[in-house]
Parts: sequence; C-alpha cells; structure tokens
Amino acid sequence: TELRTLAAESKGRGPGPEASILKIKGTEIQQRITELAVEAVGNYALVQAPRLEVSGNEFVPGPEGSQGVAQDYFNMRKTSIYGGSNEIQHNIIAKMVLGL
Repeated sequence: TELRTLAAESKGRGPGPEASILKIKGTEIQQRITELAVEAVGNYALVQAPRLEVSGNEFVPGPEGSQGVAQDYFNMRKTSIYGGSNEIQHNIIAKMVLGL
C-alpha cells in the first residue's frame, strides 16, 4: 500500500485515502508494540533505579532491556495525535471513499 501511494504521488496524483489508512495503521501498530513490551517486562517497565556498581559490574534490576520500556510506551501515545489525529484521518478517508 505504501508503494502504491508513493507511485501515485510520483505520477502527480495527490495522496488518496491510502495515505490516511497508512498513518492510522502505523500509529496503531507502534502503540500496540509498546503495550506488548510493557506487558512483557511487567513491573520492571517502571524501574528508574540508578545503575548500581556491584564489584565492577553494572547491575540493573529486571530483565535486560527493560529500562526505558515505560518511557517508550508513554512517548508513543502522541503518535495518534501529531500529523493529524486518527479521528481526523478517519474523516478524510470517509470523505474520499464515500465522496462526502
């Protein structure tokens, strides 16, 4: 779909409803991935403890990679707002497809 949208754009046609669909689906996928990451690491997603030096090795409680998961989750909430809210994109799709 993305390639079809880009091909149409390169031929001088304006963006169709596909562009709005891609924006909506992209933001939904990003948000769902971060939700799954938070679920996967559980309570460790909220860990903000400083790194502790334990005999020369760095130690962070929780599974590796769990630091920053909550921040990513909260940061991805904005993707459904910037670039036109998903509700506005739904309206654009309805107007283009239904001819309203």
